[in-house]
Amino acid sequence: MYKSFLITLLSFCVFLSAPSAASGTHDYSFKVSRGDAFYKFFFSTGLSGKLLKKLMASDERAQKLNNIYPGDKFRITLNDNHELDQIIYSPANDNPLFITYDGQSFNYGKANIQPIGKLSQTIITIQKSLNYDAKKAGVAAEVTKMMVDNFSWEMDLSRDLRKGDKFMLSWNGGKTPIAMIYVGSRKTIALFSYKNTLGQNKYFTSKGATINDTFAFAPTKYNRISSGFTKRRFHPTLKIYRSHRGTDFAAPSGTPVYAPAKGIVKYRATLSGYGNVIYLKHGSNYLTVYAHLSKFAAGLKSGKKVKKGELIGYVGTTGQSTGPHLHYEIRVNGIHQDPEKIKLPKQSFVPTSAMPEFQKRARQILQNLNIK
Repeated sequence: MYKSFLITLLSFCVFLSAPSAASGTHDYSFKVSRGDAFYKFFFSTGLSGKLLKKLMASDERAQKLNNIYPGDKFRITLNDNHELDQIIYSPANDNPLFITYDGQSFNYGKANIQPIGKLSQTIITIQKSLNYDAKKAGVAAEVTKMMVDNFSWEMDLSRDLRKGDKFMLSWNGGKTPIAMIYVGSRKTIALFSYKNTLGQNKYFTSKGATINDTFAFAPTKYNRISSGFTKRRFHPTLKIYRSHRGTDFAAPSGTPVYAPAKGIVKYRATLSGYGNVIYLKHGSNYLTVYAHLSKFAAGLKSGKKVKKGELIGYVGTTGQSTGPHLHYEIRVNGIHQDPEKIKLPKQSFVPTSAMPEFQKRARQILQNLNIK
């Protein structure tokens, strides 16, 4: 029975006029009327019966496409090669079903999406955590990671989120949102996508700057580098060979130490080896360490947000140290890196020529979401 049904579908598609690839059409929207069937919409975009068969066999959730009712809506998006990219099925009385296709397999997700003109939105309301609530809202793990990577530059997602805070994602049919907006009781952080001439997609504030900083090379004024990054160094106080996983900047005691980029104080402690030490978290991947300090800046405590160039402490010789210097470490995803060699992220900007259109789109998105 299924075989005869498929033959009927294949025969039907011959009589449908598929849109020309030269037309530039990539986004098709349909509203179901009495007597409509999903395959009519599918074939009208120029997609094949072979792909439809693959779709229907990919997951039991695909069978929902055969049980549609008047008032339901479909959105079928193709990529630049006019190959299937995404299907959004929006039943009149249920949340939309997202089906994305990567050229090999279909992926399914359900999200709380509400139409906003030509755009759609996903709202994540915080009840437990961003990861938990994003998954509950049907947001893909890779999109959640993208949110964490960006918003972590401005807030500690493990400490700052409160129940009832919201994240709003705006979509125009692609796999990644065109806007990611955090709305809390105290502040709003809005980020908008922009693709550069190299095809790289990043998120920018409405002022056209990425949310991350460009790191300064050294966090203090120094006389010389007294010890560099090495896997084997003779420790001056322990009298043994061990790795030295940072850079030592020799400077007089009391020399100010500044944050090389904006971040959040993860720890402020006094340890036997490091002495007075500060750990700063920058975004989700970067951690910097400042050891042997003589004292900390006034008011510095765990959870405090610091700006680039803000005073955090003073050079000293506390802990296992033979003279005044700053021991400075950079860790990426927990792995120590050579501060003299590592290439750290730099802040990017929307080109001046593209700013008017970029800011116009940002204003439209905020207006659609009723965000001031």
